[in-house]
Amino acid sequence: MSIQYVPEVSLPKAINWHLEARCNYRCKFCFVKFKEFHHAHVHSEEQVVKMYEQLLVKGAEKITFVGGEPMLYPKIKTWITLAKTMGFTTCMVSNGTRLTSPWLESMVGHLDWIGVSIDASTDVLHAKMGRANIGEVKKGVSEHLARTTRAYVRARELGYGMKLNTVVCDINKNDDMCELVEMLKPDRWKVFRVLRVDGENDEQWDELGINQADFNSWVSRHHHLNPVVEDNNDMMGSYAMLDAKGRFFTDATGINLYSLKNVFQHGVDETWSEMGKYFSPEKFEARDGDWSWK
Repeated sequence: MSIQYVPEVSLPKAINWHLEARCNYRCKFCFVKFKEFHHAHVHSEEQVVKMYEQLLVKGAEKITFVGGEPMLYPKIKTWITLAKTMGFTTCMVSNGTRLTSPWLESMVGHLDWIGVSIDASTDVLHAKMGRANIGEVKKGVSEHLARTTRAYVRARELGYGMKLNTVVCDINKNDDMCELVEMLKPDRWKVFRVLRVDGENDEQWDELGINQADFNSWVSRHHHLNPVVEDNNDMMGSYAMLDAKGRFFTDATGINLYSLKNVFQHGVDETWSEMGKYFSPEKFEARDGDWSWK
């Protein structure tokens, strides 16, 4: 695939901050495993405030807190609350870990949106995909669906905006999620074709890769539920992503490339100037990246 490099590309309105690299799940399809990270990178409030201020100046409006698993991060509540106080729309994507009723109650008014990852209508399929915690993976089982739907229903009761994220691969290509999605009634359902990223999930690609016809068939089966569908080319180079060290990174070339600088030491402008050339504003708009989150 040819990539058009454009200098001086503006930062988009939506930022994904992968603030926690660690994860307690073992999803085979994961496109960014942060293998070199072995502990949480906890930054000072002064550093995070400065980063938020610079992101706002650059036009960012929404921060999505992702991982790894963001609920493993020791200061997740602090950084979400601070972002909301400073004027961001706040979102978090989780596998359901630690999304207890007390935690959800405590974040009402601070966290606007919760995205829950559910890839199939049964945990038999989730187990085959590795969508399970480490203990479950060792036993060849998954209790992901029960865990996430319980948290999802409680979050919905509390008034959160609810998103559903689904990865489609060869393992779940014949699944029918219609009944489940009709029950959950997400405000926004994002469906991703599994993305191969060399050095991350390529070793499992023989069991993950899904051909275009099978992906199209899955999409057609669920079309009436209005999912926001992202094929591989829609995703690559259309997200502004920060890792736990504050480096911008991109998957635009089929591998994860990281900036040499980081926002905490060098600022947002300098750090983005390294990676902005890989970002496509046209793809961002085409995949509905600037949706009505307010």
